[in-house]
Amino acid sequence: MAKDICHRFESDNIMGDDLPKPQAVLKALAAMLTVKSPLALYKDFYKKAGHTELFVMPAKKTLEWADVYPFLYLYAAFEGLTQSSITKHLVIDEMQDYAPIQYAVINMLFPCPKTILGDFGQSLNPYHAYSLDDLLSLYEGAQFTELNKSYRSTYEIMNFAKNIRNTAALEPVLRHGEAPEVIGCPSGEDELLRIQKAIDAWNRDKNASLGIILKTDKSAKALFDALSPDCRLQLVTPDSSRFHNGVTVTSVKMSKGLEFDEVILPHVNTETYCSEYDRSLLYIACTRAMHRLTLFYTGECSRLLSGNFKAGKEA
Repeated sequence: MAKDICHRFESDNIMGDDLPKPQAVLKALAAMLTVKSPLALYKDFYKKAGHTELFVMPAKKTLEWADVYPFLYLYAAFEGLTQSSITKHLVIDEMQDYAPIQYAVINMLFPCPKTILGDFGQSLNPYHAYSLDDLLSLYEGAQFTELNKSYRSTYEIMNFAKNIRNTAALEPVLRHGEAPEVIGCPSGEDELLRIQKAIDAWNRDKNASLGIILKTDKSAKALFDALSPDCRLQLVTPDSSRFHNGVTVTSVKMSKGLEFDEVILPHVNTETYCSEYDRSLLYIACTRAMHRLTLFYTGECSRLLSGNFKAGKEA
């Protein structure tokens, strides 16, 4: 704009007056802006929304992860983003874990063709309230292919998981094994003892991997601390850099992408797993098991398993 103004000055300067230099015009225009930078614009967004307390910078020139893509969206409007010309095809995995604002920015950065894969039944973010149809609306004319056959788990485990999410279209491969067990315990101490016995039995069977999956990182750490004096196991957290076979204690979030010969799910009661979001977590955890699945609970068993007592066996 400063260049256009200077060009207009020069064209209309019939009297040969002294003209301001382009840099001076640019400075004068910048002084007229109510916000001076994309970051100031983003802060103003929170201010006008009446939620300034939600914008927190962990360090200088550092945004929280939740702010990165919304900020980039405003940055694109304010200063523009550089498109990738070297990327000829982009593959996006775990599509259900991306928010619509992330897709909007990705589309700006990568205008190339894309392959997008995932399973909305395995969504980990309770705040991503959108569906497969919403995603398809962002890519009008896209070719859609649905993959329904599951190869990881036995027929019995996949049928058990299907009943949790009511995914009728999912077809398990015909590889049979033990029916999942749902075991009620009279107390937390008894549940812990049963888990220790299950670990001992797994050690005798000499399988490659046993996953003990809790709802949260905090509950995984608590169970690890309770078991570690008597059992040899590893704890997988967001700070972990390595994973190896053996007995692993972890959260549902950290188990995504992993698979185990055997899986144990503690605390599957009405207090721990009760919401529709918890239904997704249970589904993810159960489908980490390849050959054997055992669920423990104290008190009342989670109602999310109500359709499963015929599919599995309750002890």
